[in-house]
Formats: sequence, C-alpha cells, structure tokens
Amino acid sequence: MFSTLFKKKKNKQKQINTIAKGLYACALENTRQEIFYTQYQVADNIDGRFDLLLLHIFLILHPIMEQENYAEISQALFDITFKDMDQTLREVGVGDVGIPKHMKRMMLAFNGRMHAYKDAIANSSDLAKALARNIYGVDDLSVYENKNIAKNMCDFVYINLKQNSSAKVNNLMNGRACFINKVSEETVSNRSNNVA
Repeated sequence: MFSTLFKKKKNKQKQINTIAKGLYACALENTRQEIFYTQYQVADNIDGRFDLLLLHIFLILHPIMEQENYAEISQALFDITFKDMDQTLREVGVGDVGIPKHMKRMMLAFNGRMHAYKDAIANSSDLAKALARNIYGVDDLSVYENKNIAKNMCDFVYINLKQNSSAKVNNLMNGRACFINKVSEETVSNRSNNVA
C-alpha cells in the first residue's frame, strides 16, 4: 500500500515539474522578444530581463491561483526559476562566494513582485507605479522619452490577464503559456475589466 502511495506521489510531482518546466520555458522565450526592449523600453541587461521574467511568471500564476495544484506548480516554477538563475549568474562571472547573496536578493524580489502586482492590478494607476518601480527602477516614468511607456506596459499586463478563458487556464495547467505582446487601442479598451 505504501509503495503504491509513494509511486502516486512521485508521479504527481513528476507531472507538476513537467508543467512548471513548460511554463518557465514559455515565459523565458517570450522575454527574449525584441519588442520589450524597443517599444516597452525595458533595460536589456540581467536586471531588466529578470524583472521582465518575473512579470511573465505573475501573468502565468495569477490565472491559475484557484486551481487545485496551484501551490505545487507555483513552488516548482519558483524552484526551476532559481535553478536557472544560479546557472545564469555563474555564466556571467559571479563566483561561488557571491552567488548566495545574489540569489537571496532575487528570491526576495520574486516574492515581492508577485505580491505587488497582485495588489496593484485592480487600479491602473497603482499598476503603473508598481511597474515603474520594478521593471524600470524609477518612481516617475516621465523621465522616459516615450511618455506612453507606462500605459503600454499596463496594457500588456491587462490584455494578458483578461484572457482568462477556460481554454487558457487549461493550457497553463498543462504547461503551455501564450502571450499577446503587441497591444492596440481596440484590444485594451476597458482594459482593467474582468481582471480578478
């Protein structure tokens, strides 16, 4: 009996890890799209890319918060993210002594960003402020030449959160995530509607 239970638990964890790996791969691939570093003016460096990745992870996790295996998928996605971050830091020359400090800072950022975006999405002004602090590292986005930068990034978040169809949730729960990167006035009309 115990061996059967252990086998079921092991198989479930393997399935969770497969889902999380698929979701992480989708998020990572999308953050490599040029539009984020041109139209959205995200800094093309390790910090900018990391914060953009965290935003994508939020867009993945938020729609499935009410699903049965959310906690397990969320934890597995966290683990996969930081296993990859460890490797990335080593590739850019961070030594063994510096890795724990960087990882602690990044893990705190992960948790902080997830809570900040969840708390901010009900109000576009609050979301713009959260994005300014976390994606762009400033308190006032008016320093950017493109004055629509805050609106553009808010639109990106809202249009991707609005697609909360049962088909989308089903895809996410099977390790597949799709994103709408280029938004228009039509696609973002009433953009904060239907965002839970």
